Amino acid sequence: MRICFIGDSYVTGTGDEACQGWAGRLCAMERRGGLDVTLYNLGVRGQTSRDIARRWRQETAPRLDGRDEGGIVLSFGVNDCTRTTAGRPRVAPAESLEITRLILEQARQLCPVLMVGPPPVGREDPDIRTHALSTAMAALCGRLTVPFLPIWEPLRMDPLWCAEIAHGDGAHPAGGGYAALARLVHQWPAWRAWMRTVAPLGARA
Repeated sequence: MRICFIGDSYVTGTGDEACQGWAGRLCAMERRGGLDVTLYNLGVRGQTSRDIARRWRQETAPRLDGRDEGGIVLSFGVNDCTRTTAGRPRVAPAESLEITRLILEQARQLCPVLMVGPPPVGREDPDIRTHALSTAMAALCGRLTVPFLPIWEPLRMDPLWCAEIAHGDGAHPAGGGYAALARLVHQWPAWRAWMRTVAPLGARA
């Protein structure tokens, strides 16, 4: 199964000393479990939903088009909620949701799609906006019947996620935080359902 992980710096794994992030750790767990998954990390640091909307189709096309075993995992939103110098979010909540709706509606026509919500950073000002956006994204995905994994609350309570952010660059965790997020996705029923369709390693002729 070829899987495109599309999003921002949290998808890239910025801050991870092993340069794996949660997507790399997640797929490594599946391969250690004997499943034939191929990871395409299409995260770009600093990008908002607007930026992702402009590039996701062009970047997934050469990796997934013409194949029946592909999938897309979307995860973004924190940068939308970051304040500009004028004090406003970089992308207004209503626009974030409209862009997300358009991406989801187009992507699910191509292959199975999952969405992972935006994480917290451990500071009240951005976290309030990010939590509100995550809640709205969950409702949108529910209407579109796209599985959505809310990670804001479990990561806010995780002993490593916010602690590593505080000791790092103030926005990104280190490997321990990304490992915690990878475990959340690994245990997610929607992800496990995907993995039940994946061929075992070495199964191809």
